[in-house]
Amino acid sequence: MTWAVIIAVVGALAVAAGAALQERAAVSAPFGISQVHLFRHLMRSRRWMLGLALTGIGIGGHMLALVHAPLILIQPIQTTGLLFAVVLAAFFGKRRLSVAQVLGSGAVTVGLIALLTALPLHAGDPILTSREIVLMPLVCVGGMLLCVLVARFGGASTRAWTFALAGGIGFAVTSALARFVGVGMLDDPASALRPLTVLAVVIGLSGGMIVQNSYRTGHFTLAYATLMISDPMSAAILGVVFFGERLPADPVAATVAVAGALVCAIGVITLARATHARGRATGAAAVNTGPPATGVRAAASAPSATLGAEPPTSDEAGEDAEEPVSR
Repeated sequence: MTWAVIIAVVGALAVAAGAALQERAAVSAPFGISQVHLFRHLMRSRRWMLGLALTGIGIGGHMLALVHAPLILIQPIQTTGLLFAVVLAAFFGKRRLSVAQVLGSGAVTVGLIALLTALPLHAGDPILTSREIVLMPLVCVGGMLLCVLVARFGGASTRAWTFALAGGIGFAVTSALARFVGVGMLDDPASALRPLTVLAVVIGLSGGMIVQNSYRTGHFTLAYATLMISDPMSAAILGVVFFGERLPADPVAATVAVAGALVCAIGVITLARATHARGRATGAAAVNTGPPATGVRAAASAPSATLGAEPPTSDEAGEDAEEPVSR
């Protein structure tokens, strides 16, 4: 079981490294080119292709870990991807981590170690009845739709966290279905062809699209922190309710697990705020010292450390006053 945890951590590192390499390749693309020319440029880049391969290996590692370890244990490990991405972005950018980034990285590390130490390492194979096979994705999709509905009637900050929450639920149920299908494949590889596999892919892609809308609200820190917290929490709920995964029974272990989860969440929020602020500062400097990036170039040149943050728009001018600029 311990090796599954190691594979999950290595997988998170591979995804972060892949993203960093692809970002560096994208930044080197010429200004003002079309989507087609950008794609051709990236396909000819060995660095970008290596990044793509590392990302695929990382995702494969996460799926493999899910087959051999409980959701409640493996899913929180994805937060290390944020930590690795921040460190790698600083390394490739030849800059030092800020104090907030160091503190946030430390909090994520300490929190995860405490959480993983307190959680039970062993769980039986996930078993779903015919009713549960329908009920689990149906409930999760219903939760995602409810979040999207609430977002339609809220302001920018409400849309940020509700869209991100919907994405977190989507990623969690995708991992849960991947664990269920993956364990079944150990005995019958042909079981990967079942409709649940297609459903998992559709829900995962839908969650990813919804998350992009959360980033577009201008409240990136709120959106990303919500995603990083809601994903493992939703996965833990699914693991306990549907797969019978165990929570710590000992009061001391339970306290350590809760404390570890809180410290990790604080670290995620700190990293997201600090790194998003650095990304904005870098973008502002680029605007003041060089030609403006437009179109594809503007999107491609966003540092990987900004975690998908977009340049401030006119709608964000008032929002920045609500959320101090501090991934």
